[in-house]
Amino acid sequence: MKPINFLMLLGIMSSTGWAAEAPDPSLKIREQLRSVTLQLRTAQTDAANAQAAQMAAEQTNAALVAKVADLEKRNASLVKQSGADRVATDESIAKLNNKLIERESRIVQYNEALEKWKVGYQKAAEVARTKEEERSKLAAEIIVHQRTIADRERKNIALFATASEILDRYESYSLGKALGAREPFIGTTRVKVENLVQGYKDRILDNRISAQKR
Repeated sequence: MKPINFLMLLGIMSSTGWAAEAPDPSLKIREQLRSVTLQLRTAQTDAANAQAAQMAAEQTNAALVAKVADLEKRNASLVKQSGADRVATDESIAKLNNKLIERESRIVQYNEALEKWKVGYQKAAEVARTKEEERSKLAAEIIVHQRTIADRERKNIALFATASEILDRYESYSLGKALGAREPFIGTTRVKVENLVQGYKDRILDNRISAQKR
């Protein structure tokens, strides 16, 4: 704050009536000087306060300007980051969509393969069922054939034994016939032998294997 000019001081003193005559000029001058001094101090105080307020306002304004600049910078950074995040998000969404499409395609292929497997399994099950039925049938036939073969073997053994016995008896008969030629009852003996041979023939017929039973 600049000091007040002396002329200005005189003007102030003139406006207060200092130029008029007074009984005690020095007293009036002192009062006027005191009043001017107070006014001067008030003006100086007001000027100082105004200057301080201006400085504070300038500081506040500078702080606000810096804050605005910082906010603008941060906003620009956020806008840039938001753009990058959006691009990354779009790429992630695109990748997820591709994976979803690929997974759906795999599911379709899996379902098709599953249907084919079901059809093949049903066919295989039918074939296996048919084979099992055929195997069971063949097993039953084999059992029947085995029993038939065993029965035939038993009959063949019996037939062989009967035939062997006939041959032995026939051999004995032949020997006896040679000896009986000298006996008077040779005819009766021959009848008995013939009846015996016929009995063996009947046994052979009972144990023979019929072609119709094969």
